[in-house]
Amino acid sequence: MELPTGTLPSRPGPRRVRLWMRGLGLATPACVVAAYLSVSLFSAEQLTRPHNDPSVLDPRVVSEKATPWSVQTEDGLTLRGWYHPTPAKRHLVVLVHGLWSSWHHMAGLGRDLHDRGYDILLFDLRGHGQSDPSRVSMGRRERGDLRAVLAWARREGFPPERIGWLGQSMGASTLLMEAARNPNIRVAVIDSAYGDLPALLDRQLSLHSHLPRLFNPGILTAAHLAFGVRTDDLVPIRSARSWGDRPLLLIHGEADTTVPLRQARQIASAVGPSCEAVWVPGVEHALAYGTYPEEYVATVDSFFARNLTR
Repeated sequence: MELPTGTLPSRPGPRRVRLWMRGLGLATPACVVAAYLSVSLFSAEQLTRPHNDPSVLDPRVVSEKATPWSVQTEDGLTLRGWYHPTPAKRHLVVLVHGLWSSWHHMAGLGRDLHDRGYDILLFDLRGHGQSDPSRVSMGRRERGDLRAVLAWARREGFPPERIGWLGQSMGASTLLMEAARNPNIRVAVIDSAYGDLPALLDRQLSLHSHLPRLFNPGILTAAHLAFGVRTDDLVPIRSARSWGDRPLLLIHGEADTTVPLRQARQIASAVGPSCEAVWVPGVEHALAYGTYPEEYVATVDSFFARNLTR
């Protein structure tokens, strides 16, 4: 989950926040409460707002056979992206991007895997890229997007045992949470997943909002009550306990300052013997492919080749 990357529009800087907090000491209790609620609501709106941007990348950089793709989710949203078929159509790899990202951030990886003979689906989650706008829910509602992809893949003739999933950051955590209740997610690569969102937000949210930590409960409550985004139970470490004997490859940078390595280790421990873990020295959040592209693709290809049904 890429909370510290970039800045949100119009958020207050640290100096302005300090001056504003000093001013609260002179305000009446009612004004203090009103200001707290207003700032919390504003920050919650910024945190959950859709991140829809037009794609600036030609999908033919992935493959010349790029085909426009769209499906409708159970709750009526349209997801959009690109399907890159191969003549054999043996295995499909679905790439699931992270927070405030889109399919084109995973296009290089999609190209490299397509070159190795995989059909590739690159798509935008709800509220991202060119898919329909929707409040970002940190993996809760996005789980429905994975079910829509599965239904499409079935219609295309890909049974679950011939579908490989690869998620990064929030996309990886979404995969873990959906797989806990969906046995049709059979083989997956999980890259830089958060394992405990409440614990992560307790540390990251104030860095993101530039507000004191005392605002964290207000922001999260406003996100829930005003925008329907609940985060208190988004703990993929618990979901990982239901993974069972399905093959899982876990990749995490040892220098990740966004999602600490200890959360990845907890996921691996919760999954158990079916988890293969790769800890990448000196690599920040979700940058393993960008840092070591050849080794990353070779590792992922080997994992899928061993575990997807031929």
